[in-house]
Amino acid sequence: MPTPKTTTAPDGPRIFACSVIAGGAGKTQGVVNLAVEAAGRGHRVAVADFDPQRSASHILGYQEPPDGQPTIFDVLQGKHRLEEAVVPARYRIAEGEEDEAFRRIPNLDLILGTPEMADAEVNLGLDPAGVLWLQNVLDEQMPQGRWDMMFFDCGPTLGILLLSIAMVGPEVIACVADEFKYIIGLEDLEATLDKGTRKFRRFGFKTEVQHILATNIPLKEDGGIRRSGGAVADDAIRAIRSNPDWEPKLLPIIRRKQRFKDTIVTQRPLRFLDPRNEALEDIAAVADALGIQRLNSTRKR
Repeated sequence: MPTPKTTTAPDGPRIFACSVIAGGAGKTQGVVNLAVEAAGRGHRVAVADFDPQRSASHILGYQEPPDGQPTIFDVLQGKHRLEEAVVPARYRIAEGEEDEAFRRIPNLDLILGTPEMADAEVNLGLDPAGVLWLQNVLDEQMPQGRWDMMFFDCGPTLGILLLSIAMVGPEVIACVADEFKYIIGLEDLEATLDKGTRKFRRFGFKTEVQHILATNIPLKEDGGIRRSGGAVADDAIRAIRSNPDWEPKLLPIIRRKQRFKDTIVTQRPLRFLDPRNEALEDIAAVADALGIQRLNSTRKR
């Protein structure tokens, strides 16, 4: 079990970067629901949507960026400042796209995503200092004292955008699911970050995978893997648990629940979609393992 860390860095928010190389691991659902859990515990939280699929933005109430609303891509291009791309996170309570169809999620902000982030690799590659882009933005534009923690939802890429995100020194959470391809992706992610350390050490790059989050795993009542749900899942988790470098990094597993996947379709994080869902217990266990304390008395769910 990973050792819990302090909740907030002394000079800024605690940052988590959630990454996966193969799609379909439940990364975004994990990011959003963990952020909602942290916000529910009384922390001031922001989710930054770097993934061109912008599923985090969709779950948190924005199918498309509102007209004229800056996004993270506008910040990357230098057209707008970081704070201009921040919108209140919300969840759907009715049909339609008017503000009345959504309800604000307390303590949670969203740095809005866009499909244009697919062009980020090209934009950053044309800039000799592209790998320092996000570091410069956070150094120069971070709203002081606004957030206790930030969750970065990264796209499935091993390019310069990932290195730019890793350059700020977040706690990297590698997300895996119930197929062995995610184990290969985990190896590739580690290799990319190791290459970044060798290449950009002089800039302070020393980021590595610190946590592994397994989602959509068929579990039995005793917490074991249900092989009837797929021997491949058992083999994938076994591969992590048998690796002496990976096993200490494995966070509590988030069990397979259809409602967990439904959060994207419904635009409602799991807490607001199905408050009694068992997967919420898993998400709370992940938050506990990460040392995300409860600041609002003894509220459980």
